[in-house]
Amino acid sequence: AWAGIRSTFTDAYFINLTLHILLFTVVTAILYFQQAVLVDRTFADSATRTRFFANVDLLVNVLTLATQTFATGWFIQVFGIVSALVFLPFVSVLGFSLLGLAPTVPVLMVFQVLRRVSNFAVNRPAREALFTVVSAEDRYKAKSFIDTFVYRVGDQIGAWAYPALVALGATVSGVSAVGVVLAMLSVANAMWLGRRWRQTRQIPPSAPA
Repeated sequence: AWAGIRSTFTDAYFINLTLHILLFTVVTAILYFQQAVLVDRTFADSATRTRFFANVDLLVNVLTLATQTFATGWFIQVFGIVSALVFLPFVSVLGFSLLGLAPTVPVLMVFQVLRRVSNFAVNRPAREALFTVVSAEDRYKAKSFIDTFVYRVGDQIGAWAYPALVALGATVSGVSAVGVVLAMLSVANAMWLGRRWRQTRQIPPSAPA
């Protein structure tokens, strides 16, 4: 187990994989808290809030199933791993930008649905592919550490970050601006990871990964 932890913090590829997970989980946590605030302001009773969350989950499940069945493989084959990794952060940049301009439940709902579908149907398969070019030891040891410990650390950082931003006076729009910055960092990191993966596989830069 220690070998996987050591690789996570000493190898550039795994360091950026760790950053990729941290940025994803921190942004997800921030959006979760924004959702709680907007839904609480908009819907007075718990039944209406429950119906809203159920509708979001239903849309996410249906669209994820359809996308994974008909589009995920095609998208990765045609556009490559780089595009697949960048897709979710790019959706986050657009979503937080729109949420900052119009902090309303309809915008939030569309953003949440598109972001979660993008994660399950595009980003997650591409992220798993990143581990296909490392040694078997790192694939099972470092990956386990990143998928558990690092993932939960990101959740906790996000849980600390949101109340800290609110305490500093940030509104929904202000928090959304922070989300845009984090998502843009994630775009740059995803591009580096995808290109490094492609180089490791020795695929010519002009060919889709």
